[in-house]
This record gives sequence, structure tokens and C-alpha cells, in this order.
Amino acid sequence: MAAPVPGGFFGARFSLYPLTDGFVPVILRAIEGLASSGLEVQTDDVSTFLGGDRDAVFGALAESFTAAARTGVHVVMPVLLSHGCPGEEVCEMPDDQPHPPGAAKRKLARAGVRVSAQWSLYPLGDPAYMTRIEEAIARGKSDRVHVAGRHFVSHLAGDLADVLTSVRGSFDAACERVGHVTAHLVISANSPSTAGHGG
Repeated sequence: MAAPVPGGFFGARFSLYPLTDGFVPVILRAIEGLASSGLEVQTDDVSTFLGGDRDAVFGALAESFTAAARTGVHVVMPVLLSHGCPGEEVCEMPDDQPHPPGAAKRKLARAGVRVSAQWSLYPLGDPAYMTRIEEAIARGKSDRVHVAGRHFVSHLAGDLADVLTSVRGSFDAACERVGHVTAHLVISANSPSTAGHGG
């Protein structure tokens, strides 16, 4: 069994999709600073894994997406978040108790990147999972980033920092009560088809 991790194991896996013929330099510039982030970083031909301190993980996600979005091309970034389970082929939970992550120590800086995003929260094994999801929806509304409910997702829009901060707040709140929580997030910026939604 894996040893308990203070605050619970946490990591993110993301991909960047710049919708341009010149996508390679956009991606490489966006991820070039990850090696010095202090995180566990694994990049392959599909995605990049970030593991470690969640302030640093969310900061790295924001910086990578901002670097890609500032090129002006339409860019999409799917992100998978996981708390509590090491995420290997076999999930060896040290116990079934929540490991509260604690409050964020660093705020995300607003970079002036307006995004449109959709996300889903999965409090795994929690009989009250719908309550956790309803709490996340309510938080998005109170944070003024919730646009609407869509099939399977909540649609968010606003400054990248505000959207990620709201998602993290809801994700961390679920982690306070549930031992294993995952979430799926897709962020879009500079899309020609979302005038009025921001991404």
C-alpha cells in the first residue's frame, strides 16, 4: 500500500491543442518552464503530467495556457485532475478517509486571458456525490464564472485566473469530504465561435 501523503496525492494531466499549422513552437514555448517548476513532470506524445504541490500545479497550468493563448491562436487545453489516488494502473488507496488539502497559499495572478471552459467533478465513492456537485455549481455562480449547465458539464467563462480559482475551490472543497476526487476540465481561448462567451 502507498504511504499516506499529507493533504492527499494530487496531480494533473493536460494536453495543449493550438489550432494552427505552427502548433509545435506554440506547445514547446508553453511547456518550456515546467522543468524548473519543482514538480514531477512527465511529457509524452499525448500529454504532460504534473505532480506535487497543488499551488505549483495550478500555477503551472495557468502559465502554460497563458503562454499558448497569448500567441492569439485558438488554443484548447483538456485537463484531468486527481486527488487521493496515486493514479497508477492499480489505485492503492492508503485508506478511505479524506486528506484535506488545506487552503491555497498563493493566488493566481490575473493575466488578462479570457477563457471559456467546461468542467465536471467526480467525488468517487461518495454516496452524497450529487450534493458535492451541486456545491460546485453554486460556487461557480457565486464566483461569477458560471455560464450555464450543459449536458455532463458546467460551462464557465471569465479571466483564466478566476476560472481556475473557482474550479480549484470546488475541487478542494470536495477533497475535504471525499478520499478520491477527480475532475475533467477543458479550457478554450481565442475561439472564433464563442463571441460573448469569452473563449
